[in-house]
Amino acid sequence: MNNDKKKKKMDIISKMTIIGVLGLAVILIVVFAMVFGGGKKKNTNNKVDQETEIPVDNNDVGRDIEYERALGVVQKVDTVNDTLTIFNIDSNESATLNMDSAVDIQDEYGSLMTLVQFNKGDMIETKYDKDKMRPEYVHKTAKTWKRNKINGAVVDKEKSTITIGNDKYNYTGELVTIFNGNPFDINDLTEEDEVTLLGYKDIVWTIIMENGHGYIQLKNHSNFIGGTLQIGTNKTVDIKDVTLVPVPVGVHDIIVTNDQATYETEVMVDKDQKVVVNVKDATPKKGMVQFSVTQEGVSFSINGEVYSDFSEPIPLDYGNYTVKVVKDNYVDWEKELVVNKSFTTFEINLEKKPTYIHVDSPVGVDIYIDGNYIGEIPITTPINPGEHTITLRKDGYYSTMHQLVIEDNGEDAYYTLPKLSKIDKDLINDPNNGTTTPDNNTDTNINNGNNNELNNNGSNEEDKDTPSSNDVYDD
Repeated sequence: MNNDKKKKKMDIISKMTIIGVLGLAVILIVVFAMVFGGGKKKNTNNKVDQETEIPVDNNDVGRDIEYERALGVVQKVDTVNDTLTIFNIDSNESATLNMDSAVDIQDEYGSLMTLVQFNKGDMIETKYDKDKMRPEYVHKTAKTWKRNKINGAVVDKEKSTITIGNDKYNYTGELVTIFNGNPFDINDLTEEDEVTLLGYKDIVWTIIMENGHGYIQLKNHSNFIGGTLQIGTNKTVDIKDVTLVPVPVGVHDIIVTNDQATYETEVMVDKDQKVVVNVKDATPKKGMVQFSVTQEGVSFSINGEVYSDFSEPIPLDYGNYTVKVVKDNYVDWEKELVVNKSFTTFEINLEKKPTYIHVDSPVGVDIYIDGNYIGEIPITTPINPGEHTITLRKDGYYSTMHQLVIEDNGEDAYYTLPKLSKIDKDLINDPNNGTTTPDNNTDTNINNGNNNELNNNGSNEEDKDTPSSNDVYDD
């Protein structure tokens, strides 16, 4: 019984041993297949495996190979003949490289690429056999700088410079210019063009035009000369006889304006296209003008057109106008009005016409009005309406005073005053003749009127040399 149990136990151990050996054999076969069967495959990140075999040219055996390292710009990509022409920045020479499938080609991020993915103007680094012009590698370089999609590049052809803001770069005859895959003339570059620049140190080697420019030209704009043309929000130019303005490709809002009128539109400009903007039907600008006149009952006119009611604001086109206001007994008011904003207030206060007093007699006598010396008769002088004291004086004659009333009727006053009486010195100096010196308390009241006269046009009824009772003695 015990022998049977031992026999069964041995059979189980034998079976387990056989199964273990078979499993180990399978594992070894799988590992061998993975190691020796997949060693020549590419890895998942598209980089060449280190064990990839590179074909060996038997002619290279025993040959001393001279290599050239270069930083350059791609001048030509030939996918038919599998060549890449570059300009070596360091040696200032062009080189045509023979490309094949074994050349290590990568972009600036280390990813694999092919010959067809190169573009004219790309900046590259390479190491190549100077004899057979076959490169070991061609990589897009990250050593160069790039200014992507910018505006405002200013070209100075004489100095071979390109200025962008405060930065200035040089360029050479090897400069590569590209627009839609074709070269363009560097002299056609304007500040409006959107470009990408590639360069190394202070030299631009490649200019790629992302968006070009067209032109806007004004027509029938003679009335706008001296005004402004606004394009979009950041470009304004003065309007001249010939106005041709380069603008970036795209849609632009246009405002043509001066002091009198404005014209607005929207235009679409393609590359090298000239878009003509006809401003013949420009709309005059209008402003509202509120007039305020202090006096009532006036005659009011603008450029000769009479307005019976100007209490409300008057709409006027931008420009110059002549405003005139007239009222009896007031000085005519006339001024130039410039309308150049949306609302203007214009205040007017008329000046009352002055009243003049004209005194024609007695001739040669000094006249004072309210104690102020005016001059010698005959005389004409302005005077305010109301009561005034007139004093007449002359050496050797008795002075006289007269009270005048100037009416406020807008009319001038004309007067002929009485002659002065001559002083008799002998009579005055004789103490026995019984004559007294006249006092100065008597006045003559004269009312305003045209050609007012006293005592028959200023003459005394009795032409005597003795003083009258109305004369004032003047030493």
